[in-house]
Parts: sequence; C-alpha cells; structure tokens
Amino acid sequence: MTLKYFGHSAFQITTDGGISILIDPFITGNPFAKTKAEELKAEFIIVTHAHGDHLGDAQVIADKNDTTIICVPELAWILQEEGFKTHELQIGGSYSFPFGDVRFVKAEHGSAMPDGRYAGLAAGAIISTGGKTIYHAGDTGLYGDMKLTAELYEIDYALLPIGGNYTMDFKDAALAASWLKAKLAIPMHFNTFPVIEVDPAKFVQAAERHGVQARIMGFEEEITL
Repeated sequence: MTLKYFGHSAFQITTDGGISILIDPFITGNPFAKTKAEELKAEFIIVTHAHGDHLGDAQVIADKNDTTIICVPELAWILQEEGFKTHELQIGGSYSFPFGDVRFVKAEHGSAMPDGRYAGLAAGAIISTGGKTIYHAGDTGLYGDMKLTAELYEIDYALLPIGGNYTMDFKDAALAASWLKAKLAIPMHFNTFPVIEVDPAKFVQAAERHGVQARIMGFEEEITL
C-alpha cells in the first residue's frame, strides 16, 4: 500500500488490491503538483470540505459511473445534482467500503462551494485500510477532541495542516500530533500561498520535542505504508 503527496492537502492512497483513493484532490492551480488532473483515476475520492483548494479537481477526476465521492451530505447533494455518484457521510459516522472503513470527525473550519453555496460541515477523515489507520485532518484549528480520536483509534499516520492563518500553525499541529499519539506525523497545507508559508522542518522539530516522529513528504513523493 502506498501514499502519494501532491502538495497542499492532496494525497492518493493505493491499496495492495490496486484501489485508488484520492483525498482533497487540488491539482489544477496547485503549484507543487506535476501530475495533471486528467491523468488521475480513482475508485473513491474523499473530500473533507468544499473550498476550492480541497474539492479541487474532484469533478474532473471522478468518473460518474465508477467513482464514489465520499463527503458530507450537503456537499453530496450538490454533486448528485451534477450527476456524480456519492456516499453521504456525516461527522461521527463511519462506513465500510471495499478498501476499508472511513469515519468523519469534526474539523474546526467552514465549508462552501467556490460559488458560495453552503456545503455542510468541514470534516477530517480517519481511513482504516490495509491494516493501517490514516488520519487526514482536513483544514482545522486545534481542538481538544483530538484526544478522543486517540482513544478510539490507533493512528499510524497523521496528515496535519501546519500553515497557520486558515488552520493550525506548526506549533499547534505538533501538539495535535502528540494528542493523537500518532506513530508518524506528516505536514500538509503549507507554502501553497504566501499567507501559509512556513518551513516544515519547524513542525518536524516541534513534533519531536513532543515525542512524536515526523517527516516531510516531498511533492509527488510516494511512500510505502
């Protein structure tokens, strides 16, 4: 099983069985993504919220017959009107898919379509597949219930925003990694725009001060989980 990072908050999980799961596929307009949106295929796309830098190219990539977009109900209803296949998953809910389980947890953030339409709550996603548990925090500030997440799940990989301004900064994200008891923390949502510029090495150092192992994934890097 592999995890690939396209920059910003966009990742791809490929299972041992060859199932492709994209998360927040912001590719077009992402200065770090070398791959073109049209080159990507996925059986499942997880969208944490509807902002343009997270919904991204989901509608370009999704095959209306063969791709399921997993998102909160209000966003799902909008996508259904456009002819897309969705699975409505609400905060606190979980569901078993062919690749494993997905649970949505809250994210302290907003959500609206690029045209301003309300699109439900923002979420984080806990993905259990191939014997590993991956937490993609979406866009969020630090909040205490991350400790509860650690009680419910053994987090192998925590993908955490560090850029500040719209989300946690690197210090808050390092504390979050410790609350989550993550085996490995990976930074995301940084340096895409001037307002979220930060040296990700600061996050790694801060996480390690909290006793959490962290590493920076290179853009378009793929690692084995």
